[in-house]
Amino acid sequence: MRDQVLGGRYRLVEQLGEGGMGEVWEAQDETLDRPVAVKMISLLAGGGSRGAEARARFMREARITARLQHPSIVTTHDLGEAGTEDNRVPFLVMELVRGEGLDAKLRRGVVSLPDAARWASQICDALADAHSTGIMHRDIKPSNIFITPSGAVKVLDFGVARAADPYATADRLTQTGFIVGTPPYMAPEQARGFPEPRSDLYALGCLLFELITGRLPFQAPDTLGYLSAHLTQEPPAPSSVFSGIPTAWDDLVLTLLRKDPDQRYPDVAALSLALGQLDQTPESPAGASPTRPAPPATTSVKTAVPTPAPTRAEPSPPRSAPRGAGRRTQWERFAVPAALFVLFNLSSNFWPTGVEEGLGYSDTSALVVWAVRFCVLGLLVFTAALTPRSKGMTRGMGYVFASTGVFGFVMTVAEGPGPTQAHNVPLYLTATLLSIATYCYRDITTRRARPAR
Repeated sequence: MRDQVLGGRYRLVEQLGEGGMGEVWEAQDETLDRPVAVKMISLLAGGGSRGAEARARFMREARITARLQHPSIVTTHDLGEAGTEDNRVPFLVMELVRGEGLDAKLRRGVVSLPDAARWASQICDALADAHSTGIMHRDIKPSNIFITPSGAVKVLDFGVARAADPYATADRLTQTGFIVGTPPYMAPEQARGFPEPRSDLYALGCLLFELITGRLPFQAPDTLGYLSAHLTQEPPAPSSVFSGIPTAWDDLVLTLLRKDPDQRYPDVAALSLALGQLDQTPESPAGASPTRPAPPATTSVKTAVPTPAPTRAEPSPPRSAPRGAGRRTQWERFAVPAALFVLFNLSSNFWPTGVEEGLGYSDTSALVVWAVRFCVLGLLVFTAALTPRSKGMTRGMGYVFASTGVFGFVMTVAEGPGPTQAHNVPLYLTATLLSIATYCYRDITTRRARPAR
């Protein structure tokens, strides 16, 4: 294919690499007289109506991802098709990045902790820009990360894994039992066919584990072995694989590798903040390097495998609590509702005399107390519910509130009739119904709002 001209202007000069989806070439843009990189998507080559439909969808997806403009994202210049009518091959034209892929750096051994933190932070910047527009990468791995001679990060192939999947639909990638991506770096929910933005964080966790230890978090002989490990096995702490890694790094990486996306960092901004705090972490002793076997093949694959059952195994607790942004986010999520709940129950110990004597609402102070209790109740329920996602710890606390309301109602009825009980019955009923309704509503709406990309 050397010297072949694509699209009437891109002359192929030298092949730079080859992967599961096709080949990458250095080419010369003869119109603008500049070097470019051309990615040939040979996975979608061929004729027939099905091939034409897959290539048309690839073009639509590629135009969406080409809108990304960020210093850490490789720019897409053009796209088109080459070949004969019976063997059309789509291609992407991108900026030519001079530098070295992280896969090449890893073949020489582990990298320093400051370098790993700095590069991961720049990857986070790129992911944040893409996620804000609804685009996930889906294939974060060493060969898709380039380091320029100046030390800057360039992330390649945004959205290409989805665009190159001829079986992708608007809402699922496993409609026909196929998966697209790189198994050693694939998040459990992505393996099940339900990727989300935090799936990119899981892949970044696998990448960080490899950068600082010299090996992947899971070892397996084949695709099914990797998928099974991601779904069922707990990763080791990086410090147990390579000595000299601080505990803070263990906490960060293990948080990224949680099976449940809700237990990872909530977004790339929180991860970037945590990485900034690690940037000055002392690195391993000088001269230390792991004994490193030949790395396993990590090219993108499209493999026909049975889609695992959509049940999610509960992850075992990590060996230490996450630090930094992850811990703060958890406290911010349920500390305020918990405090309000305590206030709500303590207020029952401060009844005015009018209530005890059966005066009820005729006493002004009783009205004030009831108004305060209902305000606290409203703040309690809605503060607990109005979070980005109503899953995990937050939703569980909502069920605790509702259960306590039911318990209080039953105990009030069991105590027998009385003026105080007459007022407590509607209050506990209100707490129960509001808690259940609000959390069910949040669960339904957040599931519907899950990004389709």
